[in-house]
Amino acid sequence: MVFAIFALLVVTFFKLFPWYYDNFKVKAALEALQTDTSVDAKSKREIWTSLSKRLYVDSVRSITRENVTMVRKDGKTTVTVSYEVREPYLANLFIGARFEESAVIDR
Repeated sequence: MVFAIFALLVVTFFKLFPWYYDNFKVKAALEALQTDTSVDAKSKREIWTSLSKRLYVDSVRSITRENVTMVRKDGKTTVTVSYEVREPYLANLFIGARFEESAVIDR
């Protein structure tokens, strides 16, 4: 019984770890975007291009343009990445998670 519980925990860890690791990469890309002075904060196209290049280099392929929203208000651009991940877990069970990360570009 102890082995079965341990095996279930190991399977769960190996299913969830890549999701949280990718979310860590998304956070890092947003932080880098926030400090990159070469990106025009008024241009959504430039922001998306810079963000997508960073995510591509970090092998995060699940984020698309539809997952990114950009709002400009009071001279600040807020970039929000929100996405959901779902995968089969065991037999007919699925597990999923929803992530949302934001960065404010103040330029």
